Amino acid sequence: MKVKMATVCMNVVLDKKKNLEKYLYYIEEAAKNEADLIVFPEQSLQGYLTDLTAMNMAPGSGNEFDYQYQNAEPVPQGDSVRAVIDAAEKWNIYVVFGMTEKDPDIDHKLYNTAVLAGPEGYIGSYRKVHQPDDELHSYYCGSDFPVFDTRIGKIGMLICYDKWFPESTRELALGGAQILIMPTATCFADAADPDYENDYGYYTFELMDKVRALENQTFFIASNQVGMSGKSNYFGNSKIVKPDGKVAVETGGEETIVYYTSEDLCEEIYKAKHSFAGMSFLKDRHPGAYRRIAIPSPASNYNG
Repeated sequence: MKVKMATVCMNVVLDKKKNLEKYLYYIEEAAKNEADLIVFPEQSLQGYLTDLTAMNMAPGSGNEFDYQYQNAEPVPQGDSVRAVIDAAEKWNIYVVFGMTEKDPDIDHKLYNTAVLAGPEGYIGSYRKVHQPDDELHSYYCGSDFPVFDTRIGKIGMLICYDKWFPESTRELALGGAQILIMPTATCFADAADPDYENDYGYYTFELMDKVRALENQTFFIASNQVGMSGKSNYFGNSKIVKPDGKVAVETGGEETIVYYTSEDLCEEIYKAKHSFAGMSFLKDRHPGAYRRIAIPSPASNYNG
């Protein structure tokens, strides 16, 4: 099946209305360019907890949590969420976006969530499983990695820090995911010195996007924030990586949208699994040899 994918590199502000307006603009633009799928960054609806990260924590930062709480929405009932769902239906396109979700049953529980909508309406959501320390005081963790069957292929979602754990994308691939989608909000270590050459976070960001695609032989779409938001400087470089680990297209460090068309999604995945000496990595696994993977690590292993 022919699939045209789009990913957005977006400057995000702590203003839900303005961010939603950008969503609707890019959704329309992507649809007019005949895209089947568009991806937005992590926390790009409300804006990320930029001033509550360890590097930016300061007196008064708690007001930002109040903002997140007040602007969080239930999924899929929230007004902004419904607006995106309606746009996906109107423009006949699949949309993935990141947001702060309010638990429908327990008022004070918030989640860092990615939502998938499409021509058929609301499809599903994913709650971020792996929370870095900076987020643990704000969000509750998700508990699984669902895979959603759509007319353009099977889609699995992860968010930012999840990709540091190869188990995340492997779980999705084993669930049949053909397109791995990762909204992220990854910034320079020093907001005043945006150094693409030497920033370690940027190096790992670039490396892992390609590795996660290659080791699972699937498409991998990353959508990152860009520019200043609060006290953080995001480096952007949203990208679409092919199943062979090669970058098909990327945005660089500016706000824009880029596209990649797979003439046959299944064929590209098949070729990736058979062109490299016929090595299909999922098929060649030996799960019985990996007994320690799902066992909690002893404290001595991760504290020493």
